[in-house]
Amino acid sequence: MAIVVILIAAWFLRSVIAYFLVAALINFIAAPLMAGMEKYVKWGKNPLPRWVYALGIIIFLLTSVFGLLRLIIPLLLEQADRISHISNEDLKRSFGAPLSDLQHYLGTWGIDGQLFSAEKLKQDFMHWVQSTDIHNAVEGVLSGVSIAGGWIFSVLFITFFFLKEKFLLYRLIHTLTPDNVEPRMQKVLRAIQDLLGKYFRSVLLQILVFGSYIFIGLSIVGEPYALTIAVFCGLINLISYIGPALGLSFALLFSIGGHIGADFYTSIMPHLMEVATVFIVAILLDNLVSYPLIFSNSLEVHPLELFFVVLAGFQMAGLGGMIVAAPVYTMLRIIAKEFFQGFDVIRSITRGV
Repeated sequence: MAIVVILIAAWFLRSVIAYFLVAALINFIAAPLMAGMEKYVKWGKNPLPRWVYALGIIIFLLTSVFGLLRLIIPLLLEQADRISHISNEDLKRSFGAPLSDLQHYLGTWGIDGQLFSAEKLKQDFMHWVQSTDIHNAVEGVLSGVSIAGGWIFSVLFITFFFLKEKFLLYRLIHTLTPDNVEPRMQKVLRAIQDLLGKYFRSVLLQILVFGSYIFIGLSIVGEPYALTIAVFCGLINLISYIGPALGLSFALLFSIGGHIGADFYTSIMPHLMEVATVFIVAILLDNLVSYPLIFSNSLEVHPLELFFVVLAGFQMAGLGGMIVAAPVYTMLRIIAKEFFQGFDVIRSITRGV
């Protein structure tokens, strides 16, 4: 009966629990940074108060988020404005020939190729824009921004106190932990802090390395939005398997948008092939060189196992769930190994822990 009550309470307080878990994750990741700051960042010979270090980390996180948004959003708005001013002449100049070839090919199979004419595509696009309820769309965006802002504030507020008071998180967990499992819970917390710290430091390094691959490659082929695409692709690469495909799609759309009005076969298509080649080379380098080196000491998870974990994360929480699926799964594996080792399935999925 007590378990049922706890589960019901957890369901109704799931948002608060989510804030707590994300803040705990950030605390585990930032713990080595806090220790380094206390050791090397001092006032004279004495370390600064912990709240100063905690505030510095929070400011760094906020600055990083707003810096990325400032880099990406203006260019997205620029692309949207450019698309809204595309003329029929530009469309015909860029896509008239390939669409004509497509219509001819479809005609040989008895399919009406007029469905893919430049005029039809332009009309469909403008109809979609005009039929969209702009008022509701703006309200939706503002609502999303408000929710995200509330999430960020709540999580960072909790994180600040976790960082400021060194053992606050552990005291909270100790309070909620029965005395008979306290030693095992302490072991779990140490393992989680160690493994997640290594995991996220490896992730940050991989973001930098993969983004550098993309930036260098796109700069070589003359892509004007190389930095923005590289930043986006480095971040989206956090999503296993699907991330590189999303990054490539983003890069191709940006490249097409930047070349509307040019001839498709002599300008757009060669550049798209160059962009695709850059991604293929970057993905190969990432999978064969940087990923094995960076994650050599990380927790081993079978690729198929990780794939289903990512899909489950998307099913439960969308894009955000896909991003946090791997670290949350890592935490659950550590807990399962310590408390449920008697089950064969648990021994199987925690073999590498």
